[in-house]
Amino acid sequence: MAADLGDWEHKLHNRFMPYEFHPDLTTPPNRTVLWRYMDFAKFVQMIESRTLWFARIDQFEDPLEGTHTDAELAGLRKHLKKTHAQALINVFRSGRSELYVNCWRSGSTESLAMWDLYGNGSGIVAVKSTVGRLREAAATYERPVYISKVKYVDWNDAPGLDNVLVACSRKDVSYQHEYEVRAIVLGDPKKRRLGVRLPVDISRLITEVMIGPREQKWVVRLAERVVQRYGIQKQVIASNRLTRRR
Repeated sequence: MAADLGDWEHKLHNRFMPYEFHPDLTTPPNRTVLWRYMDFAKFVQMIESRTLWFARIDQFEDPLEGTHTDAELAGLRKHLKKTHAQALINVFRSGRSELYVNCWRSGSTESLAMWDLYGNGSGIVAVKSTVGRLREAAATYERPVYISKVKYVDWNDAPGLDNVLVACSRKDVSYQHEYEVRAIVLGDPKKRRLGVRLPVDISRLITEVMIGPREQKWVVRLAERVVQRYGIQKQVIASNRLTRRR
């Protein structure tokens, strides 16, 4: 499986376990910059617990997460016997309760759209990292961790779906502004939970902490105190995206 990787990627694959290469997923280069946007309470929880939260995808607001497209459903029902088609559809739908996802936005710069999505003036924070650091952070987990760029598809098309990991790494084209990268883990079907926490070295994972452009100055000072209290030697920066220039 890893033999298909270049020599440099192969070495990283062996070093950073349990990140696992999957031929049907697109893992961005290690240098790819990632942003994780969150409210202040979740930021503090991440710093204090030194974990990343992986949410179960059937708990997401988008009901299409992890499912067949409309065109794929129509194709299955047209070309397979009714019972066979429904059985296959049910496999993917039930799989949604066993897939857990940690979401990031890829891009070299901050996103005003993402600041607005997570709230205006309510203590919004973004932590910055890279795909390589995320892979390294996952190395202590006991189960395989997949990292994939989300593929945005038209739900009226039928690109084809043959495994649950692919289903978990694609979304409707209406979400393409998110430029999402996902870390994915398969849960234990005997221990179905709303989410799982992956222990990480927060100091290694985070390269920078940024406070939203609509936040008050005291939020920046509070974030500085939080990272200092937990020994996270990272700079806290206030976004100047909406600051009037003179």
